[in-house]
Amino acid sequence: MTFSSSPPPHLSLAPKGHVQLGIRKVPIWPEDQDLGALSDPTIWLTDFGDHARYHPKLVERILAMEKDPKYRDFFFRGGCGTKVRRLDEWGSLEAELVQRRALALFRIVTGSSTAAVDEAWASIYRKGDFCMPHSHVRTTASVLYLLDPGDAPSQGTVASPEDAPVDPFAGKFCFCDPRLRSCCQAEEGRMTNLLIPDLRPGSMLIFPSEWVHMVAAYLGTRPRITMSWNISPERVAGKPDPQMLFSRGAADR
Repeated sequence: MTFSSSPPPHLSLAPKGHVQLGIRKVPIWPEDQDLGALSDPTIWLTDFGDHARYHPKLVERILAMEKDPKYRDFFFRGGCGTKVRRLDEWGSLEAELVQRRALALFRIVTGSSTAAVDEAWASIYRKGDFCMPHSHVRTTASVLYLLDPGDAPSQGTVASPEDAPVDPFAGKFCFCDPRLRSCCQAEEGRMTNLLIPDLRPGSMLIFPSEWVHMVAAYLGTRPRITMSWNISPERVAGKPDPQMLFSRGAADR
C-alpha cells in the first residue's frame, strides 16, 4: 500500500470512541479536528487542542520509564535522543489515547480500514542530541507527535559559536529528501532546502516512512520529548530491529 499523491481525508474512518482520563471522557478524534496537507500532498498535520488535559501525566510517565533500563535505549548523540520503548507496557491511559489517535490519523489519511503498529517509542532529546537523516523500514507510514518542544530557541543571528543557542533551527524536525519537490527548489533532484513543519505541543504529523527526515541538534536545557509510531495496514511478520538504525554503516576510506 502506498500514499496517494493527493489523499483526501477519509473522515468516515474517524473513530467515535473515547478514553476515560479520570472523570473526563476524552474523544479519540474530536469532531472539529482540523487536518491539512503540507507543501507535499503525502504529508499531513493536525493539532490536538486538548493536549493540556493529558500532557503533564504523559511526560511524567515517560521520564519515569526512562530510568528503567528495560525500556531505555540510547545509541549516541546523533541517534535521535534517548528512546523509551514498549509503549504497550507503560500502563498509561494517556499514552493509549495518543496511540489511538495516531492509528486514527493513519486510517483517515490512507483510507485503510485497518492499522497495525510495528514499532512505537518516545524520544527524549537533551542538550547536544540530534537525529541523523534516515527513513524507516517495514512500514507504510510514520507518525510523529510533539509532547514538549523543550526550550524554544531565541530569535536572532549567531554572532559566534558561543551564541549557538540563538539558533532558530535548534531541535527542529525536518524533511531532507531529494524526491520531495519542496526540498529541491534550486534544481530537481538536488536537495538544497529543508521542509520544516510548524510543530507545537499537540501536533501530530504523518508521512510515508520512506521520506528521509532528521532532527537538528537540540540546544535547550529542558528535555525535548516526542512520540513516534511506524504503522501499516496489517501487522508485519517478524520483529523490528531497533539496532538497525545507524548501526551498520561502514567508514569510507
